Amino acid sequence: GIEHSSAGHHHLLIDAEVPSFTTPIPADERHRHFGLGQTETELTLPAGEHRLQLLVGDHLHVPHEPPLLSEPITIQVTE
Repeated sequence: GIEHSSAGHHHLLIDAEVPSFTTPIPADERHRHFGLGQTETELTLPAGEHRLQLLVGDHLHVPHEPPLLSEPITIQVTE
């Protein structure tokens, strides 16, 4: 939430399509925000296949231009 030139924070997309690059990234269970400098998290996901991807946004949660976006990974959660 603090504006700094050329800075931002990452957002974890969980089973979500990449959002618009011109509006704030939603804040919900499928779009986790890490604006406090977190370097790890623990997720509880149902069994099955899940898609994870990171997207960097600015202090207003709007993706950078050009976007800083990881390649998605697919994980398998077992019971």
